[in-house]
Amino acid sequence: MKKIMNTAESFVYDMCHGIAKAHPELEFVEKYKIVKKKVIDRDKVTLISGGGSGHEPAHAGFVGTGMLDAAVCGDVFASPSQIQVYNALKLTASKKGTLMIVKNYSGDCMNFNNAGALAKDDGIEVDAVYVNDDIAVKDSLYTVGRRGVAGTVFVHKIAGAAAEQGKSLAEVKAVAEKVIANIRSFGFALTSCTVPAAGSPTFEIGEDEMEFGVGIHGEPGRKREKLITADELAARIVPDIAEDLGLKEGEEIALLINGFGGSPLQELYLFSNSVTNELEKATIRIYKTLVGNYMTSIDMAGASVTFLRLDDELKAYLDYPVATPAITWGGSSKEDIAAREAIQALAKALNLTPAAFAKKEAAAESAAIEDEAEKTYAFEGKAVVGEKINTPGMGKLIDKMADVIIENEVPFCKADRCGDGDFGMSIAKGFRQLKKDWATRKKGDIGEFLVSCSEIIMEYCGGASGPIWGSAFRYAGKAVLGKKEIALQDLAAIFRAAVEGVQETGRKSFGKGAVVGDKTLIDALVPAADSLTESAEKGAKMKDAVKKAAKAAVDGAEATKYIQAKMGRAGVTDSEGYPDAGAYGLGVIFTELAKEF
Repeated sequence: MKKIMNTAESFVYDMCHGIAKAHPELEFVEKYKIVKKKVIDRDKVTLISGGGSGHEPAHAGFVGTGMLDAAVCGDVFASPSQIQVYNALKLTASKKGTLMIVKNYSGDCMNFNNAGALAKDDGIEVDAVYVNDDIAVKDSLYTVGRRGVAGTVFVHKIAGAAAEQGKSLAEVKAVAEKVIANIRSFGFALTSCTVPAAGSPTFEIGEDEMEFGVGIHGEPGRKREKLITADELAARIVPDIAEDLGLKEGEEIALLINGFGGSPLQELYLFSNSVTNELEKATIRIYKTLVGNYMTSIDMAGASVTFLRLDDELKAYLDYPVATPAITWGGSSKEDIAAREAIQALAKALNLTPAAFAKKEAAAESAAIEDEAEKTYAFEGKAVVGEKINTPGMGKLIDKMADVIIENEVPFCKADRCGDGDFGMSIAKGFRQLKKDWATRKKGDIGEFLVSCSEIIMEYCGGASGPIWGSAFRYAGKAVLGKKEIALQDLAAIFRAAVEGVQETGRKSFGKGAVVGDKTLIDALVPAADSLTESAEKGAKMKDAVKKAAKAAVDGAEATKYIQAKMGRAGVTDSEGYPDAGAYGLGVIFTELAKEF
């Protein structure tokens, strides 16, 4: 793998600093990985969006006048945490409210929804819309539904124009939902992409093959086919999108030919020619065409096609002036020009470059929203891991768990064949941070300690892993609050509570919690919990019970090879033949932890 980079760990931070330095009207709040406008207009509806990095210029490239007020940047292909989103909501809170524009992926929905709930508790007015324009997933029965892809760019643009014109939160949301109802997209890939932390392509594909219906995270498409010509591709894709959207002869659209990062612009324009010819045959009129990289998949070769059905209202919003790093037309607003001049004047007064001034201000604002540090506790006494487990003993087990996860970061990424290859990176980031913040965790009793660990996991584990694993730890801790020593029946209770935490997170986000057979980590967690409960009821020894539970988790993960996923991102691809990455990971973790007894 050859990439212009320093380290995989600093990749997103270095990129975001580069964006802010190149565009001094923006700032990067490093602590929470937020790229935001330097000057927030508190008298208009503010817009935030975000998601995993690797889709540049989405989403940070769309921060500016006429589009977003802030973009929350997750790790590569991993949703930002709810804490990141929550702080973006605090930083952009306005008198007229904030609209979150969320792509319909499990991790994004969970983290943005949970963050919105936290912000509402603070009295911040927040609402959300969910983009689901990818027709590669038709009539899905799975919770994730259709994926949100390049059509999100049009939602940003048109909602941003409505906000700039002083519309209310309800009006901006209605306009955004109108766009969502009238956009459809379809993508194809000629190569896979390479996640920096993984170091190898997410999937293998032959020189004469293509993935038809690929997602923006490098996840395999719905069908692998032999490579065909641009004209043949257009002849297949255009009718599919038009039919799904219900386009009629003579209707008018905005067309987006979006590159995935690895195809040169000449190929995108060539393909745009093919698509335009097909639209002309169908007597569908094109009002505006955008060609280029707008929502990429790192370095994947390929493209997507997006149609937005237009009427006079949407055309007016589409044409409204916009000034962002990735999209600029119609001239800058007076407010934007004034903001730039103010930044330059302040920077000059402080003898700083505009970029250095933005960095200084970002650091100051980030420090201003720091939460109070947790009180530091030390474990008291010697670790006991045997028939009884004391608080230091639980600390030893969780520390070992973190080590196992970190050691298996790349293998867990490679096991994520049904998703987008980021599972290992997502959880390793959280548990690596847990080890860094070990001294700040509350260690008065086992329950308090596990709940304290959940706070770090929720904030730093990427994608859906933050809410899922964080809830598991939080519910587990609540089950044994006040206990400084636990026996087998308590350990079984911890596992049952973890199951409930994971399922409740699903219910809150999607109306349904995963069950065994849905091909999620529940397929390993439930058998382990059931095994521990059965062993406790029979009066088994702790060591024997733990080993038996670990085997139950491994067997449960192995069984997921033979089923099609029904929830999560894997639910939209053909996942048979591969185990669920989360279930597989739990099997590995529990097997290693059993050796500690």
